[in-house]
Amino acid sequence: MNGPTTGLLINEEAIGAPSADEQARAVSGEGPAFLPDFKPSTLGTMGIELELMVLDRLTFDLFPAAPDILRLLDKQDKPWVHTPEITTSMLEVATSILQSFDEAAGQLEHIRSTVQRAAFEVGASISGGGAHPFQKWNEQRIYPKERYFASERKFGYLAKLFTVFGMHVHIGAGTADEATRLCAWLTQRAPLFIALSSNSPCWQGESSGFCSSRSNVVSAFPMSGIQPEHIRSWQDFREHFDRLAAHGIVKSIKDFYWDVRPKPEYGTIELRVLDTPLKPIYAAALACYARELCLEFAAQPGRWPSNGSRELYTWNRFIAARDGVGGEWIDPENDKAVPIAEAVRADLTRLKLRSQDPGFGKACEVIEQLMKDGGQAGWLRAHLDAGGGMNDLARMASELFESASV
Repeated sequence: MNGPTTGLLINEEAIGAPSADEQARAVSGEGPAFLPDFKPSTLGTMGIELELMVLDRLTFDLFPAAPDILRLLDKQDKPWVHTPEITTSMLEVATSILQSFDEAAGQLEHIRSTVQRAAFEVGASISGGGAHPFQKWNEQRIYPKERYFASERKFGYLAKLFTVFGMHVHIGAGTADEATRLCAWLTQRAPLFIALSSNSPCWQGESSGFCSSRSNVVSAFPMSGIQPEHIRSWQDFREHFDRLAAHGIVKSIKDFYWDVRPKPEYGTIELRVLDTPLKPIYAAALACYARELCLEFAAQPGRWPSNGSRELYTWNRFIAARDGVGGEWIDPENDKAVPIAEAVRADLTRLKLRSQDPGFGKACEVIEQLMKDGGQAGWLRAHLDAGGGMNDLARMASELFESASV
């Protein structure tokens, strides 16, 4: 296996492969540049990661209590994992490997109730949502971990500005080459997931004019965007990584902020565009939608998207973030503009006919709910229009998340 060092591609067998500890540090962004081999996986398995807000129970402002909550969660015996995030007012939870909607919904409900109890013990609440409606980025504290301090040194104020909250969906890709192909296909539909999950209409105490203000923050990072069209195999991706690593631009897969990226150490592709949903069951339904799309794409071996235009994708992404489920999506395969809700319904109708997941029908019902009355962003805007304040908006989002969802 080849790896970059001091700007050159050299054979690791000649110098000795990195130790397990060195590989772990590189993957986390703390060591020398290293790209692991793609781990074989089972096609269509899935995992879900949620970045959660930690809120003060009285003011519903962001509250730097994540370290205390994480210490309490350390004592829990559970099938899922919890980790810190870049600032101390946020934490991440990640499911085990999942096979179905019912399994996802059940485990996410367990996560919700367990984290809620831990937060209550330290005087905090937890919440979904893509961006806190009135927090100020300059008041956030970087979590005391070297990787996050390195991010602050590298990105300056953008590190604290990145106090936004997303949902990531991992889908088992089977093989490395298939991962690059599935990334290209799922990227085309990533704007649909931005629209369906959008629930961050406010930013820094102001109405943003967007259904998902979070999406614009991610775009500020230099390695954001989408997988380049020239990548058609894992070898292509490795060569792309090596070129960037030779210039010191990337050190690990974590340095790619693409909307859909491969995750070699898990054997998955990772959809990264979603605002954290306001209820865990929404997360389960959206993850299953992504999974069924990937299974459909995988059933068409060797076929690649016909239009990889970055400009078209960027426009679809912008409209989805601005207009949410009320927007239009230009289908890259036929250049026809259709309402986002219509595109989603067409997908779900088609996917239900081929799905082997007995709970996928329920997932479709949940997604239909997410398209009513302007979706989650529409519900929050209606609350503001009725006279609710920013604190009320944060309280409403927290109460939605903390209520039982199954």
